[in-house]
Amino acid sequence: MIRPLLVEVDEATIAAHLDRVTPWLVTTRALQSAYRKALEDTADEVGEPHIRGWLREIAGPAREHEAAVDDLYRAFGHQPPAPDLVGRAGSLVSSVLGTARELVGEVQGRVAGARGRAWRQMRMLLLANLDATSGFAVAEQLGIALGRPAVVDIAFPIVADKTRHQLLIRECFLEMAANAILYQRDV
Repeated sequence: MIRPLLVEVDEATIAAHLDRVTPWLVTTRALQSAYRKALEDTADEVGEPHIRGWLREIAGPAREHEAAVDDLYRAFGHQPPAPDLVGRAGSLVSSVLGTARELVGEVQGRVAGARGRAWRQMRMLLLANLDATSGFAVAEQLGIALGRPAVVDIAFPIVADKTRHQLLIRECFLEMAANAILYQRDV
């Protein structure tokens, strides 16, 4: 039987590790903000009422998940950045991410022969949610590594929600695929 090994870590080392979490939380907020914006924009583009309704239904949790990043800061023992700083920085980063993803989605969609802006946006939305989900999942792992159970309590349910949302977005994407590729029309 292997016995557990306990290693004593001094306060300076713990403080340094906790400080290294901050850039990841900034990244997580940016990824979630970009996803939320893409979700809202895509819902407005989709003409199919049931798909548009499903996307709008998950927009509320997307806003809640974005706000939960402040709770993650606190769970790691940090103060969240001031709302005006978060707003300016988050807008800039999510705008840059969104524009880059949109450009990539446009190019890939056209190369693949797909027509329809909404379908290309849906594909981009799949990738944006996957990135944001990964942001929260990494935060959860950092919480485990640093012995911060409150982080896990916050991040785990968000990752579960976002995973369910990913399945819904994928189903919508697949439902729209034949129209975009075979019939060359938007949904």
